[in-house]
Amino acid sequence: MAAPTRRPARLRRIIRLSQLELLAAIDHAETLGAAAKATNITQPAASRLLRTLADELGIQLFERAGRTLRPTAAGKTLLRRANSIIVDIDRIDKELAAIDQGLTGQISIGSGVAACYVLIPTAVDLLLQSAPRASIAIQEGPMEELVAKLRDGKIDLLVGRIENLGAHADLVIEDLYDPPMTIVSGINNPLAARRNLSLSDLAQQQWILPEVGTPMRSAMEAMFRRAKTWPRVCVVESSSIQTNVGLLNRRTDLLWVLSEDIARYFEGLKQLKILAFPPSPGPSPFMMAHIRDRTPSPAVQKLAEALRSVAQKISTSKKSTRSRGARAKT
Repeated sequence: MAAPTRRPARLRRIIRLSQLELLAAIDHAETLGAAAKATNITQPAASRLLRTLADELGIQLFERAGRTLRPTAAGKTLLRRANSIIVDIDRIDKELAAIDQGLTGQISIGSGVAACYVLIPTAVDLLLQSAPRASIAIQEGPMEELVAKLRDGKIDLLVGRIENLGAHADLVIEDLYDPPMTIVSGINNPLAARRNLSLSDLAQQQWILPEVGTPMRSAMEAMFRRAKTWPRVCVVESSSIQTNVGLLNRRTDLLWVLSEDIARYFEGLKQLKILAFPPSPGPSPFMMAHIRDRTPSPAVQKLAEALRSVAQKISTSKKSTRSRGARAKT
């Protein structure tokens, strides 16, 4: 039986970088004119590039829908892959520029707000101890925006609480650690000096509530549901960590919930106090993610290792602290 003939890689011989750049721009732009402007060419030139590519491939890539171009199934595949190729080229360019400047690699990381207090700075510090010439860019923001940036290649690694995991089949997602939730107050709150507090007692106080729809709000509601009670007075609804810490320091009658690792960070700065009430399950683990079809660079892999190491130490520290607390009570 004759061996099957290997099909020539004709796309590799046909497609040009200018066409790839245009296709990647079309993937993000609403019109061909906007894509042409983004790649610094005229719209007629953009039309010629697309027409030439379609003719040489012998495949229809776009179809007209009024004044707009609508990609065919083949066009959608090409748009998606072109964007990925341009992202990889840009990443190579940045890595070469970093090497030219004497750096060992360039990393761009996106982080949810909560991870920026303990996990991210500790991991970056650990990385810089072993790779002092690494260049690291950190972007903080809402997870929805950061996931989009990860897919667009604007960041290499994403850290935070990622919801709706079923919608992210294109990502490799790894749990780092799952901090419990603690109840906190300002350092001058009378409850800060008390022991053996009950949730019924705490519910009689004034509270700062996390915003509706956030993971922390869901975890807090679950905590009160289990105790069949609810805060009597909720004076502020806010998910801003800095704002809430400031409020707790200005008022002696407010309570709030916060992840244990972040609470211990602010307690160490003497900016709040963790109340003597058992920690409750947190909203979800902190996770790390990268694009499945995009191999992380060696520098990104080193940062991932640092994140895992720090997460392990935080988890171990939590367990040992609770164990010491239990022995002290007995």
